[in-house]
Amino acid sequence: MGLGGEFSFLDIVNSATRSRTAAGVKDYTEIWLSPYEVKEAPQNTRQEYKNIDALADAFLLVGQEQPTVLAKVNGEYRIVDGHRRNRANIMLIERGYEQFKKVRFFYKDMTENMYELSLLAGNGFTQDLTPYEKAELAGRLKKVLEKMRDNGEIELKGKLRDIIGQYLGESSGQMGRYEKINNSLTEEAKEQFKNGNLGSVAAYETARLPAAEQKIIAERAAEQGGIEGKEIAAIVQEKKELEKQTKKAEEAAKEAKKAAKDAKDAQIGAAQASLQAERSAENADQSAGVVIGMNPPMVSNMDTEEKGETSPEKIEGETVYTLQQLMIQAKKVTYNELLVLQDILMSCSNRE
Repeated sequence: MGLGGEFSFLDIVNSATRSRTAAGVKDYTEIWLSPYEVKEAPQNTRQEYKNIDALADAFLLVGQEQPTVLAKVNGEYRIVDGHRRNRANIMLIERGYEQFKKVRFFYKDMTENMYELSLLAGNGFTQDLTPYEKAELAGRLKKVLEKMRDNGEIELKGKLRDIIGQYLGESSGQMGRYEKINNSLTEEAKEQFKNGNLGSVAAYETARLPAAEQKIIAERAAEQGGIEGKEIAAIVQEKKELEKQTKKAEEAAKEAKKAAKDAKDAQIGAAQASLQAERSAENADQSAGVVIGMNPPMVSNMDTEEKGETSPEKIEGETVYTLQQLMIQAKKVTYNELLVLQDILMSCSNRE
């Protein structure tokens, strides 16, 4: 399994398993170094190291049977497996045991990506990972596997989520929840997840909420010393119902606004049509007046003499005609002529 070829994820897992046994030594090179010369992983899945003093005491009694496994990356020796062992060695040096100033290690040259994957593959065999540590491990595995796949460093067959899930012993659904947690959970909520105040279900339900609401959940979890997933699920459901009702109200308001606009437009249209009709009627009256004016009937003394008097109907007709013609010529009327017309109007108004 050389660095230039393609690897399957199973190859890496098997290599990580062998590095924890004597059989895996043949794949590595022996080297003697000071425990201070090697570097711990910048971000190890295991967040704390317990009982270092007891392990140091065991080294004094029976020796260190299992050497710490290293990766040589860009000239640096980094721990792949054995962080507790290296810390125990340092503790013994600080206690004054000079024989631990140089101890045996095994190392292998690795790329950055291969080191990260080897480190994570080894951590996956720790049986007591917390839900937080499992979610972190799943997220980091996904990132490094994607990089190595894209660079041609590793061969992956099947869906990445299923590959990681099978390795961690988790279902595809649980892997989806881990992905949601890694992508959407705020730092405040992640801190509560890390501290154990949020379980994996509670963390997933929290991740589905907006950041402001996640902050409230995180504060409540810290105050109460924990919060159940079902409580958060109820909050999520309540929020969904509120959003649903809000959306319905917004749609109803939108429809009402549209209906009001349509009614207003119809009212304006009716008013415009009425005005247009009035203007058409006025134009028709004026046109008729012009036609009649070509041969205007006149009231003469002869009509009165022949008939003795002019009938009221004829007078009314002649008056209407005259007024229509006068309206057409209104701009030409002089002030004195207007006074005459007003006198006629006043006389008619006072007449019984």
